Amino acid sequence: MDRRLWRAYLAIGAVAVGGYLLLPTGLPSDLGYLAIGASSGLAILFSVRAHRPARARAWQLMAGGELLWVLGDAVDTWYDDVQHSYPAVSAADVLYLAAYPVLAAGLILLIRNGRRDWPGLLDSAIVTAGLGLLSWVLVARPTLLDSTEAVGIRLVEVAYPAGDILLLALLIRLVSMPGARSAAFRLLAAALALVILADTGYAYATLHAVDPHRLLDVLWLASYLAWGAAALHPSSRSLAGVNLSGARAFGTLRLIALTSATLIAPGTLGVELARGTRLDGWAIVGSSIALFGLVVARMRLALAEIAKANQQKDTLQDELAYEAAHDYLTRLPNRSQAVRQIEAALFRAQRAGSMIGLLFIDLDHFKIVNDTFGHRAGDEVLREVATRMAAQVRGGDMVARLGGDEFVVLLEPIDAESSVVELGERIIRAVSAPIATGGRHVLIGASVGVAVSLDGGTNADHLLGEADAAAYRAKSNGRGRVEVFDGALRRELSDRAVLETAILTGLREDEFELHYQPVVDLEREQVLGFEALIRWNRPGFGLVYPDEFIPTAEHSQLICDLGRWVLAQATRQLSQAENRSLTVAVNISGRHLASAHVLDDVRAALTHSGLDPRRLTLELTETMIIDDPTATDHLRALRDLGVSISIDDFGTGYTSISQLRHLPVDSVKIDRSFMAAGAPNAGELVSLMVNAAHAFGLFVIAEGVEQPAQLTRLREIGCDGAQGYLLGRPLPAQAIPALAETAALR
Repeated sequence: MDRRLWRAYLAIGAVAVGGYLLLPTGLPSDLGYLAIGASSGLAILFSVRAHRPARARAWQLMAGGELLWVLGDAVDTWYDDVQHSYPAVSAADVLYLAAYPVLAAGLILLIRNGRRDWPGLLDSAIVTAGLGLLSWVLVARPTLLDSTEAVGIRLVEVAYPAGDILLLALLIRLVSMPGARSAAFRLLAAALALVILADTGYAYATLHAVDPHRLLDVLWLASYLAWGAAALHPSSRSLAGVNLSGARAFGTLRLIALTSATLIAPGTLGVELARGTRLDGWAIVGSSIALFGLVVARMRLALAEIAKANQQKDTLQDELAYEAAHDYLTRLPNRSQAVRQIEAALFRAQRAGSMIGLLFIDLDHFKIVNDTFGHRAGDEVLREVATRMAAQVRGGDMVARLGGDEFVVLLEPIDAESSVVELGERIIRAVSAPIATGGRHVLIGASVGVAVSLDGGTNADHLLGEADAAAYRAKSNGRGRVEVFDGALRRELSDRAVLETAILTGLREDEFELHYQPVVDLEREQVLGFEALIRWNRPGFGLVYPDEFIPTAEHSQLICDLGRWVLAQATRQLSQAENRSLTVAVNISGRHLASAHVLDDVRAALTHSGLDPRRLTLELTETMIIDDPTATDHLRALRDLGVSISIDDFGTGYTSISQLRHLPVDSVKIDRSFMAAGAPNAGELVSLMVNAAHAFGLFVIAEGVEQPAQLTRLREIGCDGAQGYLLGRPLPAQAIPALAETAALR
């Protein structure tokens, strides 16, 4: 409704102006003129009541000024159309001139702010001073020098351009305000510009005895309509004050306006000298002095603004540099800063021949805190851990967060390796103490790896790698302990590097192959499909089983390369089997599942092989699904492709039975350890897992079936499938047809 109202007002007003131009001069057209002018003041008053703008008094004053003009027009109409005589100075002039200060007061109330925008005020003053001189030279001065008129008449005639100069100053202040330009703002600025233009045109026409016809009337009427529309527009509610949120820069238009204003005084002098007219030296001198003073003040403010901007820039750069070098959560140095400080410490150690120590701290059980209590609690724990670590080190030592739940501590210099180990043990005790978060206490631990540089003869990445390897060994050896990178670990890393290179070569030279072990349906007593198991025909070593190379591949992207190769080979080889109902299960590593390329890898394998997605099952451990937050999303996307998802080694992780309903899986494989268990309740535990999985609609397969009694027990408890040496050993792809035909229950 608000938007339609101001548009309707403008549209009706435009039609009314057109009608006014069609009316003959005299009382009818003058009454139409009065009606259009009165509508502006009434529209403003209506808007104040309907919109309740932020500064209602300002709009009320502007409405008063508009109505004073309308009353002046009414008196003028009385003299012209009723009395047919017009005095040189009349009550109309009093009303017209009274409108200027009233309008100015309203505009000042509208744009004033508790803070002083000195740059904007000075810019406005400079432009106003220049244009004021121009108005004096072109209008006011010739009027005052006109000896044919009485002094009182000349003063009244000069008062009009003075009022226009006042409105011009406020217009310049308005348009120089920082901030957004709403529709109400633009309409109000247009109204001011139109009335100033019309008044100036009228003064010029009067001075030079030019008949302006009705052009000036159209400008005045357009000003009335723009003022009323500005008030009626919904954005007039918030049109108040000067936005000082940001400094107004010297834009091109601003510079042009200021430059032009300062050149008016010398330009006027030049024109008068060229024309040979009488010079108004004092006006030009006074204006020049005023402009000079204003420009100097503005330059001083500009220099202050530049200095402030440079200071803010330096502060911002310092803040950005700090943010770039520190962790946002703990405010500790981040990885990049830690690497730089380690490099600097190594350089100092090399020059001094001293020792430095590096501790790599990996928190234990931190993921459980996030999963159980949420990431906010996890953040609180990390901040508390950072505080506790910082309290354990010396003043010059560095504590940094590498990311996630990994921290490092740099010590320089050190006297002996034992002092670094002692610090690691103190850190473990400090971190392991209960941590309060969210009204509860949580317990975590830490595994610490220590690396020592005797003389700085290494680099930061290498030293970090050594400390990381020691921390990994600490986790592998039971967590909550300190391990030192030593010769044995160095040989282990060297062997790992050699093995990684050999794996990469093996992939390139096609040294890997797949063996397939059948999975049997216990109810129908037939082969359902196979599990693809990777083997490595490593030159000089013979057939190498995955336990000997998969753990090494898991440390790098090699595991993704191996997974990609297995997917491609398994889908291609199974697609060549005559039996189109057989399925194949492929193991996916946690690193591969978490990678952004896993969907593309599976999709590419299916596309190139032409295998029906329903014949492919991806096997993952339950720990892998729970630990990685991206795993569930990727699994859902994989199921959308049509493939099946199975939890491998079920029962060995920490998935609760109730979580099965929320996991995007189709089947579970009970770990072989439950088949081989000699405890009397092992069978009951397997039965419980089978019944729980069935309750959630999952297919259940038991691994490691090697004895007929195990098979009998599985059938009794209703297990769906089985896999193990009793039913068939893993064999190369060429044996798939024979395995499918001969695998049977024994």
